[in-house]
Amino acid sequence: MQTIPDHVDAITAHWLSAVLGDSVSAVSVVDSHSGTTGRAIIELSREHGSQLPTRMFVKLPPTDPLQKQFVTTMGMGRREAMFYQQLAPEVPVRVPRCYHADCDDSGEAYIMLLEHLDDSACTYRNAKKRYSRNYICQVLDAFARLHAAYWESPRFLTDLSWVQPPTLHEVGPQLVARALEQHADAMHGVFRSLAELYIAEFEAIGSLWQVGVRTLVHGDVHDGNMFFDQDEPGFLDWAIASRAPGMRDVAYFLAATLKPEDQTAWGRGLIAHYRQQLLANGADAPSEDELWQQYQWHAAYVWVGATCTLAMGDEWQPLNYSLASLKRLHTALDSLGSVGAIRAAL
Repeated sequence: MQTIPDHVDAITAHWLSAVLGDSVSAVSVVDSHSGTTGRAIIELSREHGSQLPTRMFVKLPPTDPLQKQFVTTMGMGRREAMFYQQLAPEVPVRVPRCYHADCDDSGEAYIMLLEHLDDSACTYRNAKKRYSRNYICQVLDAFARLHAAYWESPRFLTDLSWVQPPTLHEVGPQLVARALEQHADAMHGVFRSLAELYIAEFEAIGSLWQVGVRTLVHGDVHDGNMFFDQDEPGFLDWAIASRAPGMRDVAYFLAATLKPEDQTAWGRGLIAHYRQQLLANGADAPSEDELWQQYQWHAAYVWVGATCTLAMGDEWQPLNYSLASLKRLHTALDSLGSVGAIRAAL
């Protein structure tokens, strides 16, 4: 059993040859940085006839001790490594090819050697360039394929038992309270209403987000975690993949992506489209009204993430980016009547 390198400079040609089952004569680091997790691009010198690519994208633990502790506590690195070990070869959506993934039981050590998508001519940050109803439907079609494939799957009791419901972390309401104190006066009225409701009913809202048929969800589908391979959407960063209603992905994506006027004009139709695609892929989909209600609830999930990010100032994202995201989300939540729908459901 090979030791898991704890930083990119510990990735040697000998180690690569052993885990990849192919001869690597030399390796060099092209680029590396550490944020939520460690990331690097490595270049491989291979023997003649090797099937390995010339470059790989590497994911490792972050270098910052506090961030590493957070990632370990949340199980993010271990979960993503297990996704690439077990699920990446079979999921019916485009994901980066994995050449090797490993983790220890604690989740403190992990590594993934992945396809460098630039070398596959994939494109990123596509929402603005591709934005249209057709683009939205392409992503919803991919969600439907993924969700239908694991729709209340019995495998969640066997080989996929590690795919657990989303983690509720007590830091969430603490950060929302901080953002409320710092920014409420300058925000849309939805901000204060939802913040106060979330702080008071944190666990109950978490339970509400688990109502419905559970499946495999990505859990963090925003433009930065997506790519396009020609005309096919693909998904990156599976660190918070979980077992939850499929609307967790759908609502996250729609609430964060749709323009306010399109939220009103297209919203119901897009939910109906997703439902039809679920049925076409063999899932026993709930009624459109049930899915719409779940959409109202789950749209608040992306708001929680954006608000927690806001509470951290410029530490996680530039402050202006967080404020712009929340401005769009508040319009969406207001249009959807999410605060009232959550209150009624609780």
